[in-house]
Amino acid sequence: MMSDPLISVLIPAYNRADTIVRCINSAQASRYERLEIIVSDNGSTDGTADMVAGLAETDPRIELIRHRTNQGPLPNWKACLDRASGDLIHWLWSDDWIEPCFYATLIDGMKKKRAMVGFSAVRVVSQAEGWSYITHSFPPLDREKALKEGLNGRVFPVSPAAALLPIASVRRYFHDNIPVRNGLDCNRRAIGCDALMILGCIHDAETVFNHPEPLVNFSSHAGSITVGTDHDLLLAHYAWARVWWARTVGLPRRHCLSDLLFLLKNRRYLSAISGLLFRSPRKSHAC
Repeated sequence: MMSDPLISVLIPAYNRADTIVRCINSAQASRYERLEIIVSDNGSTDGTADMVAGLAETDPRIELIRHRTNQGPLPNWKACLDRASGDLIHWLWSDDWIEPCFYATLIDGMKKKRAMVGFSAVRVVSQAEGWSYITHSFPPLDREKALKEGLNGRVFPVSPAAALLPIASVRRYFHDNIPVRNGLDCNRRAIGCDALMILGCIHDAETVFNHPEPLVNFSSHAGSITVGTDHDLLLAHYAWARVWWARTVGLPRRHCLSDLLFLLKNRRYLSAISGLLFRSPRKSHAC
């Protein structure tokens, strides 16, 4: 890793007037200076874009993309990514926020470990209900172990808001073409695509750095995709995305056994994966 990589902080937003300032302020307060903060407003009707424009007037690092109408989640994510020029990508969702040391801590750890990918543990917060808990505090893993664990959803957060990812790999594994099967529409719902960016970056990495303390805060509320989607349907989308991706890049079935078993237990998803179960995977350099 270069000594001081530029980090592109990508913030897709839609009707987040209540949280967008906190989100951007948390990045602005970072102890790491080399940032560009790109906000793509997806046709908000609550003044979100005007709030961002006000912050941009006093901070040249902030760039605002305005869409006149809602493009859907993934096209809005893509608008951020297309504008990014950094060495590393941080997807910071507009209702979440980071601790001031998030970037500096991960960059320092990645340098020491010569890692291409860096993660922080996560604090999940419900301000409305007054609770919080820490999740995804994981041990250091080599690339092979990290990929296997990530594919089975046991170690890494599915949200890249807890990660610094190399821009080349993010662009390579930004999938908005996951096949729709049995009602599992990852592209329209923007569920599963986020996890594949993480897995793809691990796939390309030689070393992964994990920081065990929570340096990013995920907001739990009814308006978030995670909370607002039926739990089993949410899990099925992620399982389908991971199984499809693993077979597409040529990983053996054993790497995604948990997801296969989850989908097999529910008969309505059986036809979704039948072709993947028997099709030979593409060749891959992955272990």
